[in-house]
Amino acid sequence: MRSARKRSRGFTLIELLVVLFIILILIALLLPAVQNARRAARRTQCLNNLKQIGLALHEYHDAFMVFPPGQIASALPEQVVVSGITVNIADPDEATINVQDQSFHGTSWMLHILPYLDRGNLYDLWLFDLNVWGNTEIQNNLIDWTEAGNAPTQWDIPAFYCPSRRTGMVAGDNAIRIDHQEPLFNSLFVQSGGNDYAACAGAGLLFWQDQTDGDRRATYNLTPAQIADLNALQGTTGPNTTTVPIYQRADLVGLFGVNTSTRIEGIQDGTTQTIMIGEAERFESFRVTELGVNTRTFEQFPSDGWAWGGPATLFSTYRAPNKLEYFEAAGGPHENGVQVGLGDGSARLVSESISLTVWRRLGSASGGIPVEDF
Repeated sequence: MRSARKRSRGFTLIELLVVLFIILILIALLLPAVQNARRAARRTQCLNNLKQIGLALHEYHDAFMVFPPGQIASALPEQVVVSGITVNIADPDEATINVQDQSFHGTSWMLHILPYLDRGNLYDLWLFDLNVWGNTEIQNNLIDWTEAGNAPTQWDIPAFYCPSRRTGMVAGDNAIRIDHQEPLFNSLFVQSGGNDYAACAGAGLLFWQDQTDGDRRATYNLTPAQIADLNALQGTTGPNTTTVPIYQRADLVGLFGVNTSTRIEGIQDGTTQTIMIGEAERFESFRVTELGVNTRTFEQFPSDGWAWGGPATLFSTYRAPNKLEYFEAAGGPHENGVQVGLGDGSARLVSESISLTVWRRLGSASGGIPVEDF
């Protein structure tokens, strides 16, 4: 008698479609979790960057008994008229003018902490007889660097970039760059050496702008007498102005500024209640429209470059964070807040809905008023 053979049975089309449907559902459920995990990892790495930079600042302080200057201005201050009062500003062209061996500097605090971020070899490449422009490769008539790519200004330093935002400068058309409205160096762009973190200079207005002269953004470098004169105008109306805004009063000054040498003992408000560094607003979500039209306003063009002292590496808490309104404010790519490093070396996320009063008190180092929970 012939034995019956059992036929092997494969998947039917319906069964295959059911399996594929289940797999797609699982992928759809897992994908947000994976994306959230990646975002959390990048946010943690950003927080670690702030902690490393804060530690480097404290190591610099241990070595020199002061924090580094927020911006070195060796040129004589320029003078402008604000609300009828003549005040000093740091020459915004000092870093970028192509005139060398004239004691021009224009560098930022970030340059001076490189040895404490295990970048001493990069720091040693810097030629301190030259300004920031002189330490780039786009000027070919002064220095022949031993190898292409050795110009210190143009080194990308991973710790200076927020991984949730980018890993380097954005190349391409000026309208879609994370860069200054005008090229950083006269008519030429650099393609590397950017930064996403800045030092807190206080809670007052930080920069004077001349929109008629190529957007010259100059850091206020006021004398005590000029500060007193401007404070006397608070709440009044000056010539050709509306209400005079808040400037850098003594109770609004932060840890970093033009040619500062702040000691840790000078943080009268307490290191846990004073912002030292934070994420700088870069407007990376602002791109051109489909028609190629630039959607940013004049104040929404940030500066970029870790070596450049001034608008690229300093910020103020005068304006609330994450509002995408002004280049001198703080802002980051993380949901619901901006990450900062405090004077004690810790780092944390601060809610973007924080009270503006509390935010300003955090930016000041000597306001004399305790800060509420934040």
